Amino acid sequence: MPQQPEIQDIYPLSFMQEGMLFHSLYDEQSRAYFEQASFTINGQLDLNRFQKSMDAVFDRYEIFRTTFIYKNVAKPRQVVLKNRPCRVHFEDLSQLDERDKEHCTEAFKERDKSRGFDLQTDVLMRISILKWAPDHYVCIWSHHHILMDGWCLGIVIKDFLCIYQALGEGRLPDLQPVQPYGTYIKWLMQQDREEAAEYWKKRLQHFEKASPLPKRSNQKSAGILEQVTFTISEKETSALQKIAAACGATLNTVFQALWGILLQKINRCDDAVFGSVVSGRPSHLEDVENMVGLFINTIPIRVQTESHSFSGLVSRMQKDMADAEAYSYYPLYDIQALSTLKQELIDHIIVFENVPTQQEIEGLNQARSFDFSVENFAMTEETNYGCSVKVIPGRTLYVRINFDPGFYEPGIMAEIKDYVEHMISTVISDPTLPVSKMTLLDGSKTRNMISECNHTESAFPAAPTLHGLFERQAALTPERPAIRFAGGSLTYAELDMCASRLAVRLAAHGITKESIVGVLCERSPEMLTAVLAVLKAGGAYLPLDPTYPQERLSYMLKDSGAALMLTQPGLSLPDVFRETLAVDLTALASEETEQRLFNRADSGSLAYVIYTSGSTGRPKGVAVEHRQAVSFLTGMQRQFPLQEDDIIMVKTSFSFDASVWQLFWWTLSGASAYLLPPGWEKDPALIVKAIQQEGITTAHFIPAMLNSFLDHAEIDALGGGTSLKRVFAGGEPLAPQTAARFASLLPGVTLIHGYGPTEATVDAAFYVLDSERDRDRLRIPIGKPVPGARLYVLDPNLAVQPAGVAGELYIAGGGLARGYLNR
Repeated sequence: MPQQPEIQDIYPLSFMQEGMLFHSLYDEQSRAYFEQASFTINGQLDLNRFQKSMDAVFDRYEIFRTTFIYKNVAKPRQVVLKNRPCRVHFEDLSQLDERDKEHCTEAFKERDKSRGFDLQTDVLMRISILKWAPDHYVCIWSHHHILMDGWCLGIVIKDFLCIYQALGEGRLPDLQPVQPYGTYIKWLMQQDREEAAEYWKKRLQHFEKASPLPKRSNQKSAGILEQVTFTISEKETSALQKIAAACGATLNTVFQALWGILLQKINRCDDAVFGSVVSGRPSHLEDVENMVGLFINTIPIRVQTESHSFSGLVSRMQKDMADAEAYSYYPLYDIQALSTLKQELIDHIIVFENVPTQQEIEGLNQARSFDFSVENFAMTEETNYGCSVKVIPGRTLYVRINFDPGFYEPGIMAEIKDYVEHMISTVISDPTLPVSKMTLLDGSKTRNMISECNHTESAFPAAPTLHGLFERQAALTPERPAIRFAGGSLTYAELDMCASRLAVRLAAHGITKESIVGVLCERSPEMLTAVLAVLKAGGAYLPLDPTYPQERLSYMLKDSGAALMLTQPGLSLPDVFRETLAVDLTALASEETEQRLFNRADSGSLAYVIYTSGSTGRPKGVAVEHRQAVSFLTGMQRQFPLQEDDIIMVKTSFSFDASVWQLFWWTLSGASAYLLPPGWEKDPALIVKAIQQEGITTAHFIPAMLNSFLDHAEIDALGGGTSLKRVFAGGEPLAPQTAARFASLLPGVTLIHGYGPTEATVDAAFYVLDSERDRDRLRIPIGKPVPGARLYVLDPNLAVQPAGVAGELYIAGGGLARGYLNR
């Protein structure tokens, strides 16, 4: 029967140890909290003395003789054993060639990581020596983070080397007694947790919106970490230290202020929170700086800029951090529970690694006290966060960002380097600059961003007005069919003649430039004739859908101040309006007068007024001039050229702005329009029928109706030989699933996602779908601006946001409407 080990002490886990134990047991395959240091030893190494030195280190520090008991106990405990051997593992690779040595060493490190630790049974530190040559060794030093933090490694290595040297000289090492880790645990258990809870609850009060780094839409761990590294130059580091000194702060606080501002700019807010790893060593605890164990803790750092200058922010944050120090032991999971955001409070952590390991090694090599030197020190560690930022201070600042590429886009993470470097340059130039004036992009990158996003050219219009476009084409191709409808068609000349004759009547009723004329018509040749006639008379048309409630129609007529209303015989008219004129195509066609109106409107004249839905209040009339509509249509023709044989389906209610291109785009090329019979727009089967019978090449759907259309298209195998060339989808977000179905059913048809508010004249941007490129998208982009338009993504202070960073969309260019009518 094996002898039971003798127990020296038993005490609780620290709060941080409890958290690490929980995560380690929750996912036993995870490498979180596995720490592995490696370095090369060049010179003569005495392996026997190395082993004895490690045994002495284990005897000196009780934490290395500790095991963690969590099975069949009410609460986990750490048990310190009187004796626990450290077995240094040795392998001789000296017979291999250099390439195989490197391969075997990396493979060994990977196996060591995969092996992990059993917290209840394993010795939680492993030392391995791989011999490459008689005077060249690789040391791999692995431990579970639950034992100790990074600060301790420097202490342990220093003591190890002191013992190694003393053994070689046949004397006792000159080491002072150390306080056991249990001393800290005893102190920790005496702290007032209620007072700490009250502090953190107050500190996070009213923080209700997370401030993460930009994440992918489809977040799924890649199972690996990637790195972005950069170095702040010695000159800039010195300048930042001067800012810190002037503010009575540390360099750590200066960097944290910069990082908080970065998060604010990314998230368009003035209040950000991220995690920071603090040393956790209470300054009043005797000899705490030489204790070995796990002292660190992660606490939230809140950065509230309000109207602060950068230097003012740094000073305030230093005070906040001084206040927080007394409560920095409080467990993060309890802090999160006190906050509104709970587990979403912290997205990533920052570690300002001011640890002595590297300094100890450099001192060793310079002193030449040993028969060897230590080089190439490297530390790998994995946390439970998808992103961690490590800052290593010295004459320069070295920054390393570890991130899971399944959560964070590598390209965007790489840009963070440029953001930080630009902000550092900014605050060095003027530490008193208001935070609101700080930006993520420098002047050059801002100009490049604007240029790249707005690389479009305005197209030269063929005519200055909407009806001018039609009249020009009517003169070129008078006998070509202009519109088709159930039961007939009209040529360009016929439609032009009817519209001109009706325009003369409108002029006789006093309609002139800027007059608003209501058009209450179903989708029909009368509707399009009325619209063209109003424009020819110099007026602006107000589309009135007969299916609208009487109350809405009456409101629109009254609010717009419409002078007259054109309508079809047989329609119910709003009670409040008496000035009406019926559109009778038969009568217009039989008139003998050839009188025409000329130059009644110009490019700056009002062309139409379309009312918003009123979802945010009373509906507002958006006033659009000819030049804005013509600019949009001309740009659309330049981007998606129509030919004479194209046929556009007019199916959208002309009370919506998507109808504008359906009513006028075809006039730029001599193409024609098919007016879908009223009511057919609600039935996908009838839409499919119309497309097949009429040879439709161009159509528009809101995404919800597009889905229904695809359902029927699938049944009818429309994709087998459709006349469709292009389909526009807009009015609401287009789901990637819908786009994928479209590509599968109609592989030869181009799908175009249109985006734009009525105030920007129909669409401000188009995105042409590509089934291969867009296969894995979770959102369909809005694309690039239409020719003549400009798009800007800005922060609340109107600074240009970088690619991949959210902001408010601003639209500029020739398509912007005149404004809201009467407002």
